[in-house]
Amino acid sequence: MKHLQSFRYVKAIVEQGSIRAAAETLTLSASALNRHIQSLEEDLGTRVFERLTKGVRLSAEGEIFFTYALQQLAGFDRLQSQIENIKGLNVGSLKIGITEDFHLGFLQKIMADLQRDNVNCDLSVTTVPRDGFYQKLENRDIDMILAVNPNIRRGLHVLHAADISLTAFVPNGMPIATDGVLNVYDLQGMRLATPPASTEVAQRITAAVERSKIEALYHYSGPDLFDFLEYAFSPVIGITMLIDLHNRPTQISGYKRLKVADREVGNCTVSLISFESYGLSLAAHSFQNLASAYLGGTEK
Repeated sequence: MKHLQSFRYVKAIVEQGSIRAAAETLTLSASALNRHIQSLEEDLGTRVFERLTKGVRLSAEGEIFFTYALQQLAGFDRLQSQIENIKGLNVGSLKIGITEDFHLGFLQKIMADLQRDNVNCDLSVTTVPRDGFYQKLENRDIDMILAVNPNIRRGLHVLHAADISLTAFVPNGMPIATDGVLNVYDLQGMRLATPPASTEVAQRITAAVERSKIEALYHYSGPDLFDFLEYAFSPVIGITMLIDLHNRPTQISGYKRLKVADREVGNCTVSLISFESYGLSLAAHSFQNLASAYLGGTEK
């Protein structure tokens, strides 16, 4: 497994930006790690890293080697997962990324269902910026991501996609022109709460308000939207991406739940994405099947 060790060492150096910093995370001495990389470079007959005044960076040849190393590490992880599943242990790990557009209740349910059948599988969830998930998938920091209206680049694989309307929570007693639907003109003069400003959901609401030339106060923009609404001391309309659990539509005490008019904010596509070159582990396939069942829409 010497080659796998080299792959892991190179990955750590790329992530940390220097041999010294990588050595600390690997609990090695910097000199020992440097000697290992020099030996690797001798075996390859080329430089993997360019030494800089502060830290290192991949050479042109090193970029090719790094891509290969990531693929090999991903393949070994899949191999281990498959072997352990054959043994009946159902172990492994799964790293899920998700953009901050969502209320996470449905994801927690999926993870619980997944671990019911994979009791020794280690699961982790990371929030990822909408414009930063490609690199995290490529570097294997995450195995797959759930994103709203993502920019699909070469090398990405859309495993599942579904069009889902935005959901609004409006304080009880607040008049709405159309029963069951929130239109943008209903936001005139109202305080709004949305996911973080960088998310697709927040940007769509902002664009719709500006197009309609109405005045709305952005009272809150950030995570944990439901908690904010429950403690808000003044009337606030909350808008988010919400995926219901089966037979358990999400409600907030003191609020009525409405659909946001699609014609004014456009369709929002929720996509489950992986990196095409790496394939999926058994745990990832299980997650894909569960997520597809909750999202509806189209499996790719």
